[in-house]
Amino acid sequence: MDNSSPNIAFAFDIDGVLIKGTKPLPGARETLQRLQDSKIPFVFLTNSGGHTEEARVAKLGLHLGLTFDTRQFIQSHTPYLDLVPEYRDKMILVLGGHGTQIRELAAAYGFQKVITTSDVFLECEHTHPFPEMTRAHHEEHGRFCDALGATPVEAILVWSSPRDWCLDLQVVADLLLSVGGLIGTRSLKNGDGSLPNHGYQRDGQPRLFFCNPDLEWATQHAQPRLAQGAFRHALMGVWREVTKGRAELEYTICGKPTDVTYRYAEKMLLRYNDHLTNVNGTKRKIETVFMVGDNPESDVAGANSFNSPSGLEWRSVLVETGVYEPGTEPAHEPKHIAGDVREAVEWALSQADVNWNNMIRAKVLKINYEKDFSVLHTELVPGG
Repeated sequence: MDNSSPNIAFAFDIDGVLIKGTKPLPGARETLQRLQDSKIPFVFLTNSGGHTEEARVAKLGLHLGLTFDTRQFIQSHTPYLDLVPEYRDKMILVLGGHGTQIRELAAAYGFQKVITTSDVFLECEHTHPFPEMTRAHHEEHGRFCDALGATPVEAILVWSSPRDWCLDLQVVADLLLSVGGLIGTRSLKNGDGSLPNHGYQRDGQPRLFFCNPDLEWATQHAQPRLAQGAFRHALMGVWREVTKGRAELEYTICGKPTDVTYRYAEKMLLRYNDHLTNVNGTKRKIETVFMVGDNPESDVAGANSFNSPSGLEWRSVLVETGVYEPGTEPAHEPKHIAGDVREAVEWALSQADVNWNNMIRAKVLKINYEKDFSVLHTELVPGG
């Protein structure tokens, strides 16, 4: 592998592709090292989250024994950075993680008025239908907020898989049924058939955001475990029953396979490529991006359907070390199936080499054609 293939780049999922749980998968370190040595740009595009990009880069680097750049890391909630200008000074409810993890993460992004369901529990412990098993956690990590009952919650942001589903589902449902996002209120517009969506989510309720559509994710368990997508489906089921099937749950979602996340990833990849150009002094024009992942529903589906605004071609490569079960028919057909990340990259590079060789042959044919035509033109037109 050398610098004669300047038109390719990679996007790697992490869990089930490079690591499983906390353990590196075979060939992951060597493969990424090889790409770094060859100055071929790549980014990490993961539906996991819960930490700052700086922390995740450091942790992944520690697992793999390599050094990466924060600009290479796109988590499921990284696009939430684009929401900061709108909600910086407004109260938002954040879900996911444990302890004060997500509160601190949201603050690091720039959100200044952040509450959690633990705060709501402290305000009124009866909000939780069954607090017996999680009371100590909420009492330890919740904060009293004088303005909680008087200040509207403007947005609900799910950052990672929620931990106390019972409380979280209850608080989200309460807010989506409230008057203007005020905790403890209930809108009279709910169920009004004369209004769009039967009046639900039509009275200034907070906007709802998810950042990971994945139903499952690969851990060190023998089978995949439920993820944030499962919580979203649970909320949709609760909402369907609460509204008696008359209203759709309205929300915004990013994360793979959504177009929002792939656009954001491409933007970051191109910026990182520009950074490498400045560092290495050699311009590389990316034409093809190989998305290497283990989940047909997110990695493959997203790459296959993405229509690049920059005119890049995204090609999906599915590996057999994570969610996908080898030998089964994937829900979305990748360009290639590989045993692991090393095989995936080798295949992608072979495709790039073929494309490069075809370009060289085409240029040679063009040169020979022009040379032959020039000779013929000289023979037919004296003095030509």
